[in-house]
Formats: sequence, C-alpha cells, structure tokens
Amino acid sequence: MGLITNLNNLPLSISSSLNEWQQIRGAFRMPFNEKDFIIVEYTATVKETGNVVDTTKADVAKESNIFDEDRIYEPILVVLGEGRVVKGLEEALKEMNEGEDRTIEIPPEKAYGERDPSKLRRIPLREFRKGEVEPIPGKIVEINGVPAVIRDVSGGRVLVDFNHPLAGKALIYKVKVVKHLKTDEEKVKALLKRRFRTKDPDKYEIRISKEEALLEIKVPESEMLNQDIQLAKKALAREIFNYIEGINRVVFREELLKQKEETEAKGEEKKVEGEASGNEPSQS
Repeated sequence: MGLITNLNNLPLSISSSLNEWQQIRGAFRMPFNEKDFIIVEYTATVKETGNVVDTTKADVAKESNIFDEDRIYEPILVVLGEGRVVKGLEEALKEMNEGEDRTIEIPPEKAYGERDPSKLRRIPLREFRKGEVEPIPGKIVEINGVPAVIRDVSGGRVLVDFNHPLAGKALIYKVKVVKHLKTDEEKVKALLKRRFRTKDPDKYEIRISKEEALLEIKVPESEMLNQDIQLAKKALAREIFNYIEGINRVVFREELLKQKEETEAKGEEKKVEGEASGNEPSQS
C-alpha cells in the first residue's frame, strides 16, 4: 500500500475524519516549551487558611489587604525555564494552552520548600538595640542582607526565622495564560517592560536585523533619567542574548533634539534686546 498524499482522492468519509482530526489537533496545541514567553495572571492563596498571599490583580490585592502602592498590578511575563515563579506553577504552565485558566494545588516542596529547623536562630536582644530595631513577633527584618521573621522575644534573646514566610505551606493558584508571545519584537518589549519598569514599552523604538545580528533600541527622552537605567540596560542585553536567537549585539540609542519653542523664544529675546538697544539715547 502506498503513502496517502492527496486527500482529494480519498472517499468522503475518510477525508472528513482526517479533517476533523486535524482541526482537533489545531485546537489543542502541544504544551509550551522551555524559553517560551507567556503572559500570565494569577492569584495565590494558602490552602490551609485561604489567605491571599500574591496576585496580579489590584482589586484582589486591595480586598485582601496586601495592596502595595509601589507595585504595578497586571499580568506578568513568565519565561519558561527561567525560574522566576515557583517550580509547581511553572510545571503546570508548561501543560496549559493560550487562553486557558486552571486552579492548581502546589505542595510545599514545589512552592517555597519545607520548613527547615536549622534556619531558626537565637540572637541577643542587644544586637537589635544597636541597630535601633524594635523586635516584635511577626515583624520581618533584614539581617546581613537576608530577610527573616521574628518569632519570639524572651530572656534577652530574639528567636529569628530565616525560612521563607510561606515555607511548609501548600498553595492554591488560580492562573490564566493570557497570551503566548511569538515574535521577537513582542519578546523584546516584554523583557524591556520588565527590566525598565516602564508602563508603555511602545515608546521605545525597536529595530531587529538578523542580517547584522543587531538589535537597536531607541530610548525615549522621558525615560533617559530613570534610576539604575545603566544596570537595567546590561541586564536586558544579557536576556536578549539568551532568549532572542541570532542577536550578538545590542545598541541603545539616545537622542536629544533642540526644542522648537526654545529656539523661537531665544530669537524673540534677541529681537527685543535689539529693539531696546536701538531706542536708547546715545551717550555723549
């Protein structure tokens, strides 16, 4: 029996069945791959208590009393394999489709880990007083650059917990894959938005030339003085080299133009000065 190469020559019933199968395969795409870019929205709660601990939605954050004024609440970029979200969530996302939403239970070992008793330490109370820190149970402090939670204060000593606050807890994620980013320009703008913390990545002009192995980004004047922009440029360039194939060079272009209003204003000033000097009486 030869290979089937022309569906038009098949009996109608067989051809129709094959068409239906192709439509089904198209409707349910294969799972996402490593380094795929997806935009995700989610709300995470502790299974035991139902308390919301993280969300991409401002209204949910406000209702749950975890709203942060310094945070932008919106769907986030997840690059699969990057490790920026907990392991259990990333594993689930790989099996989802664009537009799909799920409720996922994540055990502690695939969230923030099990609690480790060795991370509980007692520190003399005087050390906190030296740093002018009032140790209150439940308060989050930073010790040698590492965040920790104060668990107890007694006998002149403070019990400090260096475990993650969510260690040992199972989490419930309500998550949706909002969009799968496929083009290089979409990916670059998503990385740029994350690194530069800009609300409008479309203000940046992007030129991609695979022939030159070049990616050029024009930084708008309004963004040039952003804090830590130089560090953000270096970090963004590293991510582009890692995730955008065929790019070996990233150029950031900054351009300042003389404002027309300023030029006209200076011209008017000179004109007024000339008229004034012409009207002055001559000194004999």
